Amino acid sequence: MTPRLWQTGLLALAFVAGCGESASRHNPGAQPSSPTGGAASDPTATAGGPATAGGAATPAGGGGGTSPSGGSSHDFGGVAGASGEPTLALPPGCRPRTPMQTADICSLAVDCDASPSVRTYCHRLDSGRWECQCANRDHTYQLEDAAGIQACALAARLCSDEDLELGEESCEHTSESSGQDSCAVDVACGKPIDLDGATDARAWLMRFGSARCDRAAPATPFDCTCSNGALKSNYAGLADSGELVCGPLAAFCMSGATPVFDGEEACSPISSDSGSDGCQRFDACGLQLPLTDDVSLVRYEQRYTNCVASPGGGSACSCSAQDWAFQFHVSTAPDEASCESSTQNCDPNAVIERTGPARCEPLAVDANGDDTCRATLTCDQDATVDNRSIVAHGRLIVLCRRVEAGMPWSCSCASERETARFEVGAVGANATQACGQGSAACLEQLGIHVGPAHDPIEPPDP
Repeated sequence: MTPRLWQTGLLALAFVAGCGESASRHNPGAQPSSPTGGAASDPTATAGGPATAGGAATPAGGGGGTSPSGGSSHDFGGVAGASGEPTLALPPGCRPRTPMQTADICSLAVDCDASPSVRTYCHRLDSGRWECQCANRDHTYQLEDAAGIQACALAARLCSDEDLELGEESCEHTSESSGQDSCAVDVACGKPIDLDGATDARAWLMRFGSARCDRAAPATPFDCTCSNGALKSNYAGLADSGELVCGPLAAFCMSGATPVFDGEEACSPISSDSGSDGCQRFDACGLQLPLTDDVSLVRYEQRYTNCVASPGGGSACSCSAQDWAFQFHVSTAPDEASCESSTQNCDPNAVIERTGPARCEPLAVDANGDDTCRATLTCDQDATVDNRSIVAHGRLIVLCRRVEAGMPWSCSCASERETARFEVGAVGANATQACGQGSAACLEQLGIHVGPAHDPIEPPDP
């Protein structure tokens, strides 16, 4: 959890008490709100005065021995003496050092014989609970019926116990606001701690989170950020209004679940242009993660679509993202409608079906001596994408090798990331002929990849 400003004030307060130097009074009115919505103390409260509303305790020791900072500084611990000093419920074998408290904050260092020393810091919330942290671990506790230095002592016990017995967690919104185009939610979750009847106090192990969303205009995606402790995540949120999105988003982030985007694709237009020479458009597209019937998350990537007039009629089109592309031919002219439908061809959920055999032509054939060849072929194949007819473009790479003249040829091939190995007969074939036969055999075994493709890989060693 991000350290709070009140911790810094407590550190300074404890340092001054330990060194015996003078310091100005801590100003509770300057404290920021706590994550649970509790916050700054009553600025009129004075250290060593009576308990204020919300559960702050009178500093122990009857107000004697006031430190320069205004908080009480006594040798707490052990058996209560004539002065009425309270016994602090510290971990076994531990002694208090430099205790400090005011009506709204406390700090305490604890030295122990058989366990690491700890320093605790607590401050009072508006609810009356005390919220505490320890320097030795990144945990936050909330306490009831333990105030001031007693809260710091109980926090020291909690921070020294590696096997706390915890109950079922419950969460609540500590603050929330929403409108048509924005929202904000803060969440506090607590697990009750079993204190074994050693004290009348109650304690919870806490964690905190939040969600924030806003959008530039109605009917556009929300730009959202959520947090679970120090872990932050960014999403696009799809919802009709801000009143719907922040609550489900905060609950999802606090669950710690790994996001799985496998729902329908959503695209948001960025820009488009069309003219006599063709059409181009940019979209932000991504698969959805539904949270409720009314709210989904999306992680967008930018998609570019381009169509130009084809010499034989229709349009040569492509849709692409950062590291993949899909090239194809459509029968319609390059216009705004062509570009819009071409963008949909790159939907990861699109159903692609081949409707005819692949037609390939050699793009390059390289024979390395008499016993090795490599061929690159460009291929077309009739297909449909969600029942839209296209001619898909792809490539095939073929590699053939033989041990020596008179031996059979072994070949391998690759189309995008798919590969195959096989043998070709025709012992007497030369290298160029072997690659030709290998290309035909590869189409029978593998075919060509139809759909969005990454940079092609080389065939395996035949």
